[in-house]
Amino acid sequence: MSLDISYWCDGIICDYNYVFDPNVALKRYFGEKVKGDYIFLVDEAHNLVDRAREMYSASIVKEDFLEIKKLLKTTDAGYIDKRLVSWLDKCNKSLLEMKRECDDYRVFGDITSLKRLPEYLEYLSMGISSFLDKNKKFEKKDELLEFFFKIKHFLAMYDCADEKYVIYCEHDDEGNFVLRLYCVDPSGNISDRISMGCSTIFFSATLLPVNYYKEMLSGEIDDYAVYAHSPFKAEKKCIVASKDVSSRYTRRNDNEYEKICRYIYETVNAKKGNYMVFFPSYGYMENVKNMFMENYSCRPAETAFTAGEDICGKKDYINIYIATQRNGMNEEDREQFLKLFEEEKFDGSLIGMCVTGGIFSEGIDLKNDSLIGAVIVGTGLPMICRERNILRDYFDANEKDGYSYAYVYPGMNKVLQAAGRVIRTDEDRGVIELLDDRFLRPEYQKMYPREWENVISVRRENVRKQLDIFWKN
Repeated sequence: MSLDISYWCDGIICDYNYVFDPNVALKRYFGEKVKGDYIFLVDEAHNLVDRAREMYSASIVKEDFLEIKKLLKTTDAGYIDKRLVSWLDKCNKSLLEMKRECDDYRVFGDITSLKRLPEYLEYLSMGISSFLDKNKKFEKKDELLEFFFKIKHFLAMYDCADEKYVIYCEHDDEGNFVLRLYCVDPSGNISDRISMGCSTIFFSATLLPVNYYKEMLSGEIDDYAVYAHSPFKAEKKCIVASKDVSSRYTRRNDNEYEKICRYIYETVNAKKGNYMVFFPSYGYMENVKNMFMENYSCRPAETAFTAGEDICGKKDYINIYIATQRNGMNEEDREQFLKLFEEEKFDGSLIGMCVTGGIFSEGIDLKNDSLIGAVIVGTGLPMICRERNILRDYFDANEKDGYSYAYVYPGMNKVLQAAGRVIRTDEDRGVIELLDDRFLRPEYQKMYPREWENVISVRRENVRKQLDIFWKN
């Protein structure tokens, strides 16, 4: 019904996937080779790069073929389709040959490395479709349909795979053998979609560096870009960067955690209010939280949020309350967490300990005194993993700065998003604290927004002095 009503609307607000995802896109608007009189307004466009990579990638798992074969033989389907079983066997055999040549993971040279597997998958998909037509009451229909759609998506991505894809296989953490078509550069796929309209405007507060996003979102470096000046006065925010803290993996020890605790303690005591501290991971957050509580004489306290704790420090310092982001928080948990900042009144400072790139680092709008400071620990670098390294190697091979493309730029975007939680209106006033010495290096400074022209370099011994100066003015 809502789709029918959309014909009468001048504008449609929807998730990215209704335009860009080949499996979900609204077919009535985006038929084959059909161009409409559309203007696409894409908000929070910095998220589209990774979202598109996932949309246009596909995987198949060898063990799934064996499970489907087992499913067909152990259920009452009316008859066993021997041809369908035969195609399952051929697909499994092809994947088995790849598996035997793969110790951990293996990158293939090009699409021809798959040999006849796509042909077998095509016959298999037709066989499943025929089987379901003849067995409409098949008791395991849902499982078979899910497998069928995975095969169809894999074949669709195989048809559009080009030099911007990396094909690899691997043994995953569960011991399964996976074949993946990985879209490392989604610009071509995105461009195909936006070509179905007459114009596209990408919006974000954090499209930096802009040439990187031009390249990833459209592939056209000559696309027009507008850098709008911030409406907020520079003197209403204080940005400091630490000289003496590092979040590098090799430096993650009690000594560094103690430094971070000191920075947090001095920051939240400079002015009573609500703060958020963003960490590289849940594990890192727990380590700092535990040391913070131990160093500053903790005792349990009842708050409106069950994760809250009261930390009683020296008598000349204010009380500090902590609320901690938990992994897997649902919408109700999220609202309860934010309500502490919006409604609760504490006789001291409230610290929300969160994860950079998580649900509280973007998309939330805490205005006025609801949030007066953000402490960002680390440069936001994604966890080192196989696919990030594949991205790095791909762009290196194409004479780009692969490490920046795979790690630095996405990481800095997370940092900017987290920092953006502090100043939301003309009336807001607050502190942004960058705890990692890499923020003072030229390669990071060149990614600063224009509004960050007055970043102050500090150490834990003098950070309080700088904050006192800011809050007194």
